[in-house]
Amino acid sequence: MKRYEGKTLDEALSNACLELGVTPDELNYEVIEEKKSLFSKKVIIECYVESMINEFVENYVRKIITDLGFQVETVIYKQDDRIYVNMNTDNNSILIGKGGNVLRSINFLVKKAASNEFKKRVEVSVDINGYKEKRYSKMTALAKRVGKQVLRSKQEVKLDPLPADERKVIHQVIANMDSHLKTQSQGEGKGRYITISYAE
Repeated sequence: MKRYEGKTLDEALSNACLELGVTPDELNYEVIEEKKSLFSKKVIIECYVESMINEFVENYVRKIITDLGFQVETVIYKQDDRIYVNMNTDNNSILIGKGGNVLRSINFLVKKAASNEFKKRVEVSVDINGYKEKRYSKMTALAKRVGKQVLRSKQEVKLDPLPADERKVIHQVIANMDSHLKTQSQGEGKGRYITISYAE
């Protein structure tokens, strides 16, 4: 976020656009201070453009990893209102952690920091060397296999506990598979799991 001021809102917006090299419709802003007195007027705005969010996220990821003592390469892109950061480090396995726990914590920190900085919900997906992508492919295959099994047997199947992002993949795959299949998340915290059942 950056701050700009002017005697009027238009002047503050004009100053912001001039420095950032954007048009007013590309600017997201909020008036944070407005002063009017007999002899002077002042308007202060806080604003950002979308590219600043990407830059913040990439820099934040790089800072976390380098502060931990690792070298890192990053690739960042935006798709469907979500920022994706794929990184490669000199010790991927430590930063992924058991079952992806460390990676999920990094993702949480980055998402929280970006959302606080820009005062809005910022969707971020941090991956290391395609780890998440491989996990999601496995979850997709698992969902399809179990879904077919439930359709044949009409018996409910309970899956092992999974993190929220992987449960989401299973819910989506089953929802698109057959209207007779139903998923439900149950349990608490790390023990939360999915059941896949047959619905008449």
